[in-house]
Parts: sequence; structure tokens; C-alpha cells
Amino acid sequence: MAAVRGFRAFVRLRLRLRLSALKPRIPGAQALAAVAYGTSVTSAKVAVNGVHLHYQRTGEGDHAVLLLPGMLGSGETDFGPQLKNLNKKHFTVVAWDPRGYGHSRPPNRDFPIDFFERDAKDAVDLMKTLKFPKVSLLGWSDGGITALIAAAKYQSYISKMVIWGANAYVTSEDEVIYQGNICQHLLPLVQCPTLIVHGEKDPLVPRFHADFIHKHVKGSWLHLIPEGKHNLHLRFANEFNNLVEDFLQ
Repeated sequence: MAAVRGFRAFVRLRLRLRLSALKPRIPGAQALAAVAYGTSVTSAKVAVNGVHLHYQRTGEGDHAVLLLPGMLGSGETDFGPQLKNLNKKHFTVVAWDPRGYGHSRPPNRDFPIDFFERDAKDAVDLMKTLKFPKVSLLGWSDGGITALIAAAKYQSYISKMVIWGANAYVTSEDEVIYQGNICQHLLPLVQCPTLIVHGEKDPLVPRFHADFIHKHVKGSWLHLIPEGKHNLHLRFANEFNNLVEDFLQ
């Protein structure tokens, strides 16, 4: 019972982080997301692991990139500037809605104790279903956690990874939630080139989380954005996109 209570507290914490992240978004972010959905972006659903997952796809490049949203998020809500502006000649960009989020419903979202691992498997199997031989990952917040797990468990399938706003463990201030561990035990298994981006003014995920991931993911790079907050890929979209393109190419 104590473990169940702790896990429920963990989920509530993640929900608070997500809802807080929505508040400081730049004006017009939703409109910017809508602009991305012109003729250059296709939208579809495909059957994966017993559910129908919704995704958006744009670009014609050989390098496949999967965008992984935060808790309660979707491609539409979380990645407008990336869908619109990442180089479409170099990359094929896919933004998915994890099961229970966005248009990947039914089913409604649930949170079994292994939901991050389930999301990681769904994400990889989605891209395999779409016939991509390998993929790079861009994961924000909870999507960053999912990306770390995917990179650790499906090493041969992941080319490169960029994460921001993610944490591999919870602090003592959050009590003993999830036994303190989210995915820190998997970090040494990550083999792909990894870029960790951190906003120095992120009020939700402090700098020490980025430092911890950087320390334990061998050969990773840490890039700091001095004025960045949790939604740095929206607030500083041009800087972020240029950074990502340089790293992935």
C-alpha cells in the first residue's frame, strides 16, 4: 500500500509540473502550433500494441526524428515551432500523441507503475511500424524521460537524442516517491550521442537534474540557455531548432 500511495503521489507531482509548464508559454504558442498544420504536415493513426496512436509527419529527409511531448501533451500542443521549422530536406519529423493523450484516444490515459516503459515501447514500435530503420529522439519533460528509457532499452534503434526538462530521479523533498528512482539505473546503458539542453531559469526541474543526467550518460553534451525556462523550445524556438539541427546532422 505504501508503494501504491507513493506512486500516486509521483503521478500527482508530474501533473503539477505539466500544468505549471503550461502557464508561462509565450503568447501565440497555440496559434504557432496551428500554423504548422498546413499542407506540408500529414496526420494519421496507426495500430500499435493494441491501441491506435495518432501522429503528425512532415519533411522528406533521410534522418527520422521523433518528438516526444510532456505529460498531457501532444504534437499539436507541444511542438508547433519544431514541426513548422525543422529542416524538411534533412529530416522527416514525426510528432506523436502517446496513448491516452491528444488524439490517441480511446483509451483514456492511465498511469500503471511502468507507464514510462510502456510509452518508450509504444514510441519505438510506432516508428518501426512507419518503416523507419533508425530514429533520433527529441524528448521534453516526461517525453525526455521516455526518450532516455527508449535509448537505454532499444540501443541499436536510436541514432541520437536531445532531451530537456527531464529528470531521472526525484528528490527527498518529494518524499519517497517511486522509491526515488525514475530511470537513473538505465542512464549508463544509453549509448547514442546525447545532447542535454537546460534552461537556467527552469522553475520546475532544477539544474542538478541536468547535471546528473550529463554525468551518468557517457559522452553526453550539456548546453545551457541562460534565460530558458521549462518551455525553452517554444520561448527560444529559433535558437533551440538551430542547436538541434547542428547536433543531429
